[in-house]
Amino acid sequence: MGDRLLAWLAVGLVAIAAFHFFALWSFLYWKFLWLDTVMHFAGGAWAGGFFFWARRRFPAYFAEPARTAGTVLQALAMVALVGVVWEFYEFGMDLVFQRGVSTYELLGQQGVRDTMGDLFFDLLGGLAAAVVLVRRNLPRA
Repeated sequence: MGDRLLAWLAVGLVAIAAFHFFALWSFLYWKFLWLDTVMHFAGGAWAGGFFFWARRRFPAYFAEPARTAGTVLQALAMVALVGVVWEFYEFGMDLVFQRGVSTYELLGQQGVRDTMGDLFFDLLGGLAAAVVLVRRNLPRA
């Protein structure tokens, strides 16, 4: 799983980053409001996948949970951390690039509802990745 997952993660990160910058450049986030949701889901799935890769690559840094649920919760905690850091990034970009613009015209942060929705879809993407990766690693009976 390690090398294949790392390859998928590398391709996924490049694809997410490239599409994000393309969407910013071409104003796709404002033309298709649902695109932000898709990108947060993809980012959450990527962060969840990265957790499973890191856990396998560096086992000494991770506590061994008693059950699969513990591993999934650890993955979701990492996804939540990445999601919160991303929300700070969006807030910072608004502060830098939106000086003098009204609160209603901010690019990344449209309020608490937007932030909570973003974090929800981050976690949903992370949960989807966790379910897929846990099921792939269950012993075959």
